[in-house]
Amino acid sequence: MKTVIYMRFITILVALSLALVVSPLMAQVYKVVDKDGNVTYTDQPPGDGSKPVELAPISVIEAPTYEKAPEATAEDDAEKKMSLSYLRKNYRDFAIISPQQEESVWKPDGPISIAWNTQYALQEGMQVTVYLDGKMHTTTSQQVVAVAGLDRGEHSVKAELRDAKNRTIATAEQVVFFVRQPGLYNRGPRVAPRGGG
Repeated sequence: MKTVIYMRFITILVALSLALVVSPLMAQVYKVVDKDGNVTYTDQPPGDGSKPVELAPISVIEAPTYEKAPEATAEDDAEKKMSLSYLRKNYRDFAIISPQQEESVWKPDGPISIAWNTQYALQEGMQVTVYLDGKMHTTTSQQVVAVAGLDRGEHSVKAELRDAKNRTIATAEQVVFFVRQPGLYNRGPRVAPRGGG
């Protein structure tokens, strides 16, 4: 509906412009003022011998020319894939998968594994920074980080995924876990003392 009204308006405007351009060639325009001071314009010469009115030249505004947008290239595609919004959308599932929230880890003699995951493989130059108990522990592109020497008790781990330009792409939710160690009385089977009793 708006398009139809707009097209009619443009048609009328063009017709009026043509009329103003052509009319000085075909007929003169006269200004007539009646006894009450009302002004009218006509192409008929009035009886009082008035001379034609000189009209100002019509303003002509040329329509702008637009260049066609260049075709997308492989470089444009690569740049899009490196854009922050694109990366954040694709890696929004970045998370720590081990240990799990509120998990109790029975500490063996070896290290504890911290693992993260995301749906897409990391792009070249991407790194994961792992924070353990609020302090930076390591920066790596490996999905599993071994942590040794943790005391028993509560610990927290979180991770940040950064791109080659060191921009933060995703932050994994912090995971709280507990390191447990066997007590003195449950390290193994008890042996009954010799001699009875």
